[in-house]
Amino acid sequence: MLEITRFEVGKRVRGTLLLTAALVVLIALHVALFPSIQNAGVDLDAYIESLPEETRRAFVGNVTTITTIDGFLASQFYQLAWLLVLGVYYAYAAASSVASEVENGTLELVLAHPVSRSRLVVGKFLALVPSMVAVNALSYLAVYGGVQYIDESIDAVDLFALHAYSIGYLLACAAIGMVASVVFDSARRAQTAGIGSVFGMFLVDSLTFDTDYEWVGDVAVTRYYDVGEILTEGTVAWGDLALLVVVAVVLLVASAELFERKDV
Repeated sequence: MLEITRFEVGKRVRGTLLLTAALVVLIALHVALFPSIQNAGVDLDAYIESLPEETRRAFVGNVTTITTIDGFLASQFYQLAWLLVLGVYYAYAAASSVASEVENGTLELVLAHPVSRSRLVVGKFLALVPSMVAVNALSYLAVYGGVQYIDESIDAVDLFALHAYSIGYLLACAAIGMVASVVFDSARRAQTAGIGSVFGMFLVDSLTFDTDYEWVGDVAVTRYYDVGEILTEGTVAWGDLALLVVVAVVLLVASAELFERKDV
């Protein structure tokens, strides 16, 4: 299993570097923009309050002000970049892993070696973890360094907690993609299912939050990663984090079991 993981990690180095570079550019743009937002003389917080609840939930999150650097980054950067974009990315990456082997006809060559289907699934899943850690570590340094550069301050511990917590969330998103990867024989279908599931959860969470149908959104993994609460309030919901990890493990076990029983 570790041999599979090492091999897959090597294949993902280039993609991880490109993803991190793109995020660092976005971080630089947001940090550089903040001073002009802060000095604009416009009551942006009042504008946020006037937005419909579902719009605020989707695009601003649990943030009451964007005139502080932590509130600005939580609402204008992390809410979409981490909650949606990275969630979709790792669901897509996981969805491609097994389905592409089946579609390309290379699965037989892999399984010809002394490796079980379950070990293959777990090995490919674990290969995503170093990428998640690297993206978060480098982004953490970029955010903290950028904030210091513009003479602002941000709590280093809260920022670290935000990035560390996200790994649990991203694991859950990747596990969703892995289920799609073993269910579908076509990589394109698996990718669509993985992306659609995470994006659909994001929408359901946003549209049902604080409504009579809020319970519907409880199935969305996006509900259990509140970037605003962590970064601006310094509050970590350990129960929600534990739930995300449990969801990731359960879905990974289900993926392995489904693949063991699948006729390929």
